[in-house]
Amino acid sequence: MELTWDTYNPSSDADRVLVVAPSLGGNCAHQWAKVADLLSERARVVFVDYPGHGLSPLWDDADEPTLDKVADGIVDVIAEVREQVGDLPVVYAGLSVGGATGLHLARDHADLLSGVAVIASAATVGDPARWLARAEQVESSGTQQLIDETTKRWFTPAFRSTNANVVETIMEGLAAADDHSYAQLCRALAAHDLRPELADIRCPLLIIAGERDTSTPMVNQEFVAETVPGAQLSVVPNAAHQMTVAAPREVADLLAAFLDRVVKPRHIVSDF
Repeated sequence: MELTWDTYNPSSDADRVLVVAPSLGGNCAHQWAKVADLLSERARVVFVDYPGHGLSPLWDDADEPTLDKVADGIVDVIAEVREQVGDLPVVYAGLSVGGATGLHLARDHADLLSGVAVIASAATVGDPARWLARAEQVESSGTQQLIDETTKRWFTPAFRSTNANVVETIMEGLAAADDHSYAQLCRALAAHDLRPELADIRCPLLIIAGERDTSTPMVNQEFVAETVPGAQLSVVPNAAHQMTVAAPREVADLLAAFLDRVVKPRHIVSDF
């Protein structure tokens, strides 16, 4: 799977990389720019977009609709980034479906990653039958029909009332997403269930939950934190699903602390 990626701060000389991915129907630059700006001196921040999202090519139907395939695409991105910047430590952070993909990365590619942050996601997300129904609905009628309901889940009423322009920009990403590519990601979420394998994960894991996130039940995120050895759960007060947009400072602070915990600073050895 070929994923489009871009470095937010290409002139950075930071000695670590943070690869970030958005939610289903999300434009990565729109959803992560505020957090990236706050972390720009701590890490080289790489934005990744899913097929049919942002400027990425449409979903190639040679790729089975699973999050394992998306995770493989992320692995390829990491390899391409390292070709440019060298063998720097990499941490991955994903929002919603990006967070679910992070669990697949943590399970299968811990050797490539210093840590994984799962934001507003869990080992299973929603009901498989509803994801399959949404896939069919979107392929027949498009993503535009989802905007009103999704806006209410993604943002609190208070944030919507005071940040209308920001909300509109984020929802443009959903409206612009390719219908078939979006549907394939729905099918991937329908098949996503890592509950039986969580205890085998050894990659350092941070789970960031929104106190008012109705899309991802807190109990599901607590289950991940309780089952993965050493996992940390942090809750962002008064935040709904789109935490990177509505609570960028809180998310950035949590990621900064996680980066410092899992990526040890490189010490220069002196000859004197």
